[in-house]
Amino acid sequence: LMTLVETFLNTCKRLAQKTAVIDQNGAVTYNDLRSEAIGKAALLLSENTGSHIGILLPNCKEFVTTFFGTLMAGKTPVPLNYLLSPAQLLYVIQNAGIDTVFTNSLFKPHLGDQIRHILSAEEKSHCTIAEENKITQGREDDLAALLYTSGTNANPKGVMLSHRNFLSNLEGCVHAFNFTERDILLGVLPLFHTYALTTTLILPVNVGATMVYLARFSGPKVLELIEKYKITSLFAIPSMYRVLLRTTESVKHDLSTLRLCTSGGEPLPGDVLESFNKTFPVPLTEGYGLTESTAIVSVNLPEKCKPGSIGPPLSNLEVKILNDDGQKLPLNKEGEICVKGPNVMKGYYKLPKETAETITPDGWLKTGDYGKLDDEGFLWITGRKKELIIISGENVSPNEIEQVISGHEKVFEVAVIGVPDKLRGETPKAFIALHESAMCTEEEIKNYCMQRLPHYKVPKYYEFLKELPHGPTGKVLKRALKQ
Repeated sequence: LMTLVETFLNTCKRLAQKTAVIDQNGAVTYNDLRSEAIGKAALLLSENTGSHIGILLPNCKEFVTTFFGTLMAGKTPVPLNYLLSPAQLLYVIQNAGIDTVFTNSLFKPHLGDQIRHILSAEEKSHCTIAEENKITQGREDDLAALLYTSGTNANPKGVMLSHRNFLSNLEGCVHAFNFTERDILLGVLPLFHTYALTTTLILPVNVGATMVYLARFSGPKVLELIEKYKITSLFAIPSMYRVLLRTTESVKHDLSTLRLCTSGGEPLPGDVLESFNKTFPVPLTEGYGLTESTAIVSVNLPEKCKPGSIGPPLSNLEVKILNDDGQKLPLNKEGEICVKGPNVMKGYYKLPKETAETITPDGWLKTGDYGKLDDEGFLWITGRKKELIIISGENVSPNEIEQVISGHEKVFEVAVIGVPDKLRGETPKAFIALHESAMCTEEEIKNYCMQRLPHYKVPKYYEFLKELPHGPTGKVLKRALKQ
């Protein structure tokens, strides 16, 4: 095992003249990346900074050079979510003890006057040979990133991930997808998110692939870039694929170079999967992971795929299903998904109690997600432990009801939550956004559900909204709906 710095420098040496990153400002080679990253490290070493360095940037080449430059200076990068409210951003900066942030002119105003050193990521910083000798490569158990999860109910928690965490997860992914330096990846998800950081920054740099970054997601732009740069793989979330499907209805592009499109981050609705597989030249494969497990736990592969499942676990980690008493359950029985392997986080930053509640003494990570393993080793997700609706003592997953309602031709998007009910404890309520110009009644949706769900699972209440609230990573914000 090595560190992210070692693998980065190896790739930069091996493929010095190859195009590494293309963003809205043009293309740079691996050699350019290397010298700019060392320049950033030299800049950090010359300033008197703390050990955690904030990165507040959109997807661009500077994100890459700042990330590796920070590691080379012996510091820990903390990618900051630029979609947080000012109060939450301030909470993360204070919690992580950040006194230095790399940013650009666009995002600088987000920071207010809380930060001692605000460094411009856009300025070219070149290095001398003397500076190059000062850079550190770190050790495999050192922190390689501190990532804050967008907490569904409380303040974001800092997840401590080591070099070993990232490299082991990468090994699993590269092995599963056969990534090579011939791949050209499109980065549409924001890099402050572990799914994006692992798959569209650390992975391509590791194998020497080319990355094309899009600072802001747009359906037409994505299709245009796939054709223009002959993109081979795309990692995104269901709501992005939904937008892409809508875009392909009006614009035609050559998408024949795609060999892999993967969906994660939230459950993939059946209707999106079905339309995608009809419209695109490759099947859409769904995977599953979480920040605490360094991005990816399991994934369907084009050649080994079961629609509706989240695929078999990666080869270098284990998954088991436990009941509420911590007993291992047999195949096809539902319980909490637990993960063990070199990809499991070191813990939550400054939260020993929460860490101990999440990682068992023998190293199993409790995910808080409910699911089951089938006879062929495929993992199925049946709901969030925290989101389960308990109706007269029965656990009901909102996901199951959402899958049914999203199959209705007039429904664009749906989210289901539990609301208090005197008789049954809780009852489902559906929030629905319709397709543009579609008209639909509560009665119509209710009858549709009656034919497809057990009666007790049919939502009692319905609310039609123009659009559902989305969080920073594109997930539907159920806590906003609850309020």
